[in-house]
Amino acid sequence: MRTIQTQVCVLGAGMGGIGCAYRLVQKGIKTVVIDRNPDFGGTAVFSGVDGFEPGVTLDGLHQQIREELSKIENGAHVVEVVPNLNLFEPDTGLDWSKHSFTEHPWGLSVGVDLPYEATLGRCAFLQKDGPMCRYQFEPDAMRKAIGEIFKPYQKKMTTLFESRFISCEKEGHKIKSVTVSTPEGENRIFADTFVDASGDIVLARATGCEVAFGTDRKRYQEPSDDGMDRLNGVSYVFRIQKMPDVDYVDEIPEERRSPECSGWKNREEERVISCFVLYPNGDINVNMLPTMEGKEYFELGEKADAVGHARVYQYWHYLQQEKNMQGYTLKKIYQAGIREGYRLVGRHVLTEQEVRAGILAQPKTGRCVAIADHALDVHGEGGMCRELEYPYEIPIECCMAKEFDNLFVACRGASFSHIAASSARLNRTMLSMGEGVGEYIAEQIQGM
Repeated sequence: MRTIQTQVCVLGAGMGGIGCAYRLVQKGIKTVVIDRNPDFGGTAVFSGVDGFEPGVTLDGLHQQIREELSKIENGAHVVEVVPNLNLFEPDTGLDWSKHSFTEHPWGLSVGVDLPYEATLGRCAFLQKDGPMCRYQFEPDAMRKAIGEIFKPYQKKMTTLFESRFISCEKEGHKIKSVTVSTPEGENRIFADTFVDASGDIVLARATGCEVAFGTDRKRYQEPSDDGMDRLNGVSYVFRIQKMPDVDYVDEIPEERRSPECSGWKNREEERVISCFVLYPNGDINVNMLPTMEGKEYFELGEKADAVGHARVYQYWHYLQQEKNMQGYTLKKIYQAGIREGYRLVGRHVLTEQEVRAGILAQPKTGRCVAIADHALDVHGEGGMCRELEYPYEIPIECCMAKEFDNLFVACRGASFSHIAASSARLNRTMLSMGEGVGEYIAEQIQGM
């Protein structure tokens, strides 16, 4: 077993982990980054959630990422968000067969000649006349951009990719070490501070921190929580590509036809909602909202991918057979896009009431590490999308464990209620929150 000594250990290299690690190494802090994937990016790269949704944020790393992406041909572009994402509801009165992606980009977010800054706002308080926009990027371009940003700091950072968390060692109110397995063998990392940016907060759970899973109306009395025990839905985002043959239709693989893998429903009372977004190269990102219920995903365990992929194929078959999507092929199904899982119950829990109160009226608990204004957005059974009137802030206490003095959380599993998490979970917010956590840790280490 290899032993590594460092100042900070960051578990997870998604947006939260990237932001945190960047601020640490920028300040000269020796940092180890661990992730199960082969590179930086997390959900934004490996789950097809490859865009920054419209929303306010603090100045920071997202601007440097945008600069790097602008240097890559077809690396990213600004797209207009189409208000009606539900392409196939009968009550829209629109006939899909009379539309083409080229001539009538109805229901498809396409590129617009607007600057990146057009994506930096969502809520009514900040909206101006004009379209609401997101920033869509190529996953490989994002990986390259992040790599370029970290290049100057390689001497301060050790990365352990394709790694799996095994265990941790505690000593009083501090975490002493974590052990992970890599393709080369096991590594034991000793650090002064640990940051759980793993999405599913594997370290916080392993240490025995209090966590939440599912809804929590009884605890927080949130007005939008109907009391049903559920999680935000999971999507298997997929990518389609135009074919030379305008009549081309994919075949469903035999292994994806199994009855036990069914579950996608095509009935008017259970309507399908999907988000279609154009990549810079002309491919299309398709996000089923959702592919399966959140609780179902966790209950299925190892079977979830087989079921999720089968539903994608069945849905894609429906689009090609009934909605004139001939001429495209299913190019890739990404990793599961998990919107919500385990969440820390930290030193402060951000609730719906605080989110809806906004930055001027919400209680002030401490240092702000991020601001956001994305809608309260729950997918699946009992879903909703409720826009906010004002931006809100995320305090550092939402990223601090109660039980340990040297454990922080910088990912969707931070200390949010079920409803608050549905807004705060977005890529650019997590990136900013990670930066805020990294900045705070660096100041504590350097005695500022």
